[in-house]
Amino acid sequence: MGKRNRSRAMVLARKRRGGAPAKPAAGAKDGGDAGAIPNKITFDDDDDDDDDDDDGDGDVREVPPPPPPRAPDEKIVLPRTSAPWFSRTLSARSTTHFEEYYRRQNILADEREWSAFLAHLRAPLPVTFRMSIMASHRAGVEEALREGKRLLTPGAENPRPRTDDGRVVPPPRRLDWCDGWQLGVDKMTLKYSRDATLRETQRWLVKHNSTGVLTRQAVDSMVPAAILGVEPHHAVLDLCASPGSKTTQCLEALHAGGETGGGGAPAGCVAANDIDPRRCYFLVRRCAALGAATQALMVTNHHAQWFPNGNVPLTTVAGGTTPGRGRDAIAKAIAKAKANGAPGSAPLAPFATREDGGRYPEGSFDRIICDVPCSGDGTLRKNPQIWSEWRPEFAMGLHALQLRIAQRGVALLKVGGYMVYSTCSFNPVENEAVVAELLRRCGDAIELVDASDRVKGLRRREGMTTWKVITTVDDEILEHASYEDCQRDASLGVGLRRAFRPSMWPPVASGVTRLGVRVRGPPLRRCVRLVPQDGDMGGFFAALIRKVKPLRGPSPTSEGVSTAMKAPGASAIVPRAMAIGGLVGGVPRPPLEHRYVPAPEEVLDALTREWGGGGGGDAMREMCACLFTRSTSCRRVTYLSPGIKKMCVDAIGAERLKCVWSGVRVWEKRDDVRGGGGGGGGGGGGGAFPYRLTKEGAVVLARHAGDARRLLMPARDVKQLLRDLGADVPLKAFTPAVANAARAMTPGSVLCELKKVGGGSDDACPPLAVELTPEGTLRVEWRYRKGLEGAPKAAAAAILRKLDANSRDGGY
Repeated sequence: MGKRNRSRAMVLARKRRGGAPAKPAAGAKDGGDAGAIPNKITFDDDDDDDDDDDDGDGDVREVPPPPPPRAPDEKIVLPRTSAPWFSRTLSARSTTHFEEYYRRQNILADEREWSAFLAHLRAPLPVTFRMSIMASHRAGVEEALREGKRLLTPGAENPRPRTDDGRVVPPPRRLDWCDGWQLGVDKMTLKYSRDATLRETQRWLVKHNSTGVLTRQAVDSMVPAAILGVEPHHAVLDLCASPGSKTTQCLEALHAGGETGGGGAPAGCVAANDIDPRRCYFLVRRCAALGAATQALMVTNHHAQWFPNGNVPLTTVAGGTTPGRGRDAIAKAIAKAKANGAPGSAPLAPFATREDGGRYPEGSFDRIICDVPCSGDGTLRKNPQIWSEWRPEFAMGLHALQLRIAQRGVALLKVGGYMVYSTCSFNPVENEAVVAELLRRCGDAIELVDASDRVKGLRRREGMTTWKVITTVDDEILEHASYEDCQRDASLGVGLRRAFRPSMWPPVASGVTRLGVRVRGPPLRRCVRLVPQDGDMGGFFAALIRKVKPLRGPSPTSEGVSTAMKAPGASAIVPRAMAIGGLVGGVPRPPLEHRYVPAPEEVLDALTREWGGGGGGDAMREMCACLFTRSTSCRRVTYLSPGIKKMCVDAIGAERLKCVWSGVRVWEKRDDVRGGGGGGGGGGGGGAFPYRLTKEGAVVLARHAGDARRLLMPARDVKQLLRDLGADVPLKAFTPAVANAARAMTPGSVLCELKKVGGGSDDACPPLAVELTPEGTLRVEWRYRKGLEGAPKAAAAAILRKLDANSRDGGY
């Protein structure tokens, strides 16, 4: 094959193997950035997790980057990442917009700190992880720490590992405030190192990450949930949740033990929201790895600034009409829009809907994480492309959205509750400016809380009280003294002038004015700022806000509503409403669209007869009150904890929530069962019960089921099942007591639990869903969600390790 006929795939494959780099794009200056600038840059605007694409989940295949090209100018080598399309070098003789902007903002005290700041930003981010605090993972955490003791706390007898270039790796550092650890190497070095200790550390991380015992997460990303103080009875909302590391952190805190609702489930709940449906499903898969803990989780798809308050009904107000005629106006407007055949050009709707109870009704949540979309320059250590693409206008374009999301978060918060406003940005226009304006608009209803005592051991900086509003015009840095000045500046484009907001400028500082009036400015120093050199981390900002009074505001009048509906962009309400099946709070959606409805009575009766025998009838009837489905055929039966049921199903405005996924799937209809609602105890292949018990559902069912379909197995029999995962094991391979008990049961799903010597059960093995076949065999059949293909094998291996350890210790 000639050189001219090589396919593009071959060239790319050679680059991935470390071959010669591609030629610079036409027009690139000698000595400048070598890589071609992509057509579209997507910044990390919703979360700052360092390891969402790390080993163990199979999402992204990371390869070593190609070597940088030679150039006469000196180059700074930036951190290696999995993104292959941006330049990995930066000229040391040129000053980027990022550097010049933050020098003028004086975010650091002196030149020595500035040098350390830049040096850390140009270094790769070290690997960090946190251990699970869930009660069900305590045994797994103890096992992981015992197994990794030599790796996490190296002694004098163990030589310190070295990187491939000979650098001695610093010892791991314990992060007590988040139950985490920080290693002394970045993820690329750890993954491709030839050092035996580092290779063993990588295998240890992958092994225990697969079972949920530990979670790879950046240090700064752990801060919001840590200072929020989530307890088992709290109703928690994550407004911008994807990819989900903070959501899983809150969910683990909910299941850490303590107050519980019905059947041992937590009394609280977690609602995780994201604007993008695709990212919602990624969030679902991320949370599904926690297994039965998702019984208290609901994933929704809404704009964060318009997230509905489920605890209050809606009132329809029509312009020039009485509220009672509002629903007729909604129906007529939607019918007219459909008749036009062009949803994008729908007519102006002469109505509006608002939540009842005044302008600001009582909130629904005890804790809220408001991690808003941001410019993301705090993630430079993992996204080096921001160096050359960063502009101060990115923050300006997001300021208004960030403020609206923060305002909605405060409105959804209960009096006495806490909200964390956070960004992965250094920019005060996105941070302190938003917090100051939020405090001004909400008045004495909220207060800014000093959170330093909640994260003891974490080095932090105080919030800024003064800053500048700066833009770039034709690569020239311009400072704007005030909002009025920039609006009068004819040299600025119309689009840029519209991007300015008066709230971008710093508020008046505390003190005495010229007229002798004492002014008290907002206590912005209570905010938390994280800079890379303080803890070898990324950049982050967080502010802890407590709601002390109900929000005050005038109730809207029909004239005011009519005026608001005539404003530019108001007609966009109709096409958006049609996309979700009706206006928000207007015409209700179809019963099974984005909603969980109670399972049919005939299905619940059949489940009670099947699993309530042996003294579990009352407990099963209690469980049936929390069983829901989303299809008319009732192919899947889902359990929602009392906390999530109260908040997201029974609430008066719950039908307005666009739910993507919730709860734990306990039963699913067998593939060989067809037709209606499930019927009685017969049917199914070989006379088995029509519904199969799931792996996660077994943990929930164990609290409610009777003894009729429950098998207590010694450790020997449990090992026999798990060693042959997915295979049929004949009954004669088990102990006589277990085999005889199984023969007395009808074919179908069986709940198997570990029997400890002396009676009772042990947390080394959770309840198992096992299939009893008509041929007289037992089989562990674990289903998994896409992306979690390795989870069953990893979970089975973890159980076997704990059983073997207990056997050696004489526990069985």
